Amino acid sequence: MAIATAGVLAVSGCSTADTAAIVDGQRITEQEAQEASRQILAAQPDSGITTSSAVASLVMAGFINTVANDAGKGLSDSAARTAIQTIQDPAPSTLELVKASLAFNQMTSEEQSRAVTLAQKADITINPRYGTFDPQKISFDPSTPNWIKPAPAEAPAPAATPQG
Repeated sequence: MAIATAGVLAVSGCSTADTAAIVDGQRITEQEAQEASRQILAAQPDSGITTSSAVASLVMAGFINTVANDAGKGLSDSAARTAIQTIQDPAPSTLELVKASLAFNQMTSEEQSRAVTLAQKADITINPRYGTFDPQKISFDPSTPNWIKPAPAEAPAPAATPQG
């Protein structure tokens, strides 16, 4: 069992089974991503957030919050709590996402580009169960489990032949 677990972790590029992503050596745990998505979804059911999208958002939140803080537009935890009063006891990961979301909306396009540039230069590893990350495009592509097969294309209906 230990060998199988080690093999899975080596393939995933993550150091523990609970790792959703690693950004410049900082670990984002699956529990953090799951809790943030659960809390945000409970507060805003139409947000459509999933654990996979929470992982992607948490990866970017660090860069957005860094640039926002440098520009004097960063938010405190208490400001984030005020923005999400419907969440009883928000997790730190939830607060990070809220701060990044609110800060991003206040940032200039130049500041937003700076956050993207930081992400492009970062060492980012995503657990394959949450998809892949393309640093040049700053795109997160969700994974599709290997047991899900695309539906075969249906053959076109045969053309009717004239009778007669």
